[in-house]
Amino acid sequence: MPDEIVGHKTMSDGKGGYYHEPLRASEAEKIRRSHDEQQAKREQLMPDEEAARNLFFDAWYRLKQLGWNDACYCPKDGTLFEVIEAGSGGIHKCHYDGEWPNGYYWIHSEDDLWPAHPVLFRPLPHNSGISGG
Repeated sequence: MPDEIVGHKTMSDGKGGYYHEPLRASEAEKIRRSHDEQQAKREQLMPDEEAARNLFFDAWYRLKQLGWNDACYCPKDGTLFEVIEAGSGGIHKCHYDGEWPNGYYWIHSEDDLWPAHPVLFRPLPHNSGISGG
């Protein structure tokens, strides 16, 4: 039985563009199994809302111990810094544009800007020559 195409994957070309590749049934099944395993792990680790809130607080507190700070304290002069957003596992380069508190956070990614709502920020170790995420 052939490994049929069941969809497509959107891939980055690394230059700000994207292209599509076929998604095979075997790949889709691996993705589904991984998702199901991760969901079961989360349910075991956080069986209820209270457990999830406690873990969220612990992660926030630990990240602050590791040098992160609340996003509202970021530089407001266009300087690039790193951010963490709720719902994202990544660390992104960002800047704040406008007058506080009515300005906007912008994530730099592949020579483009995306609106952001970061939770935590930290200064970049070296701001010179940084462009994109």
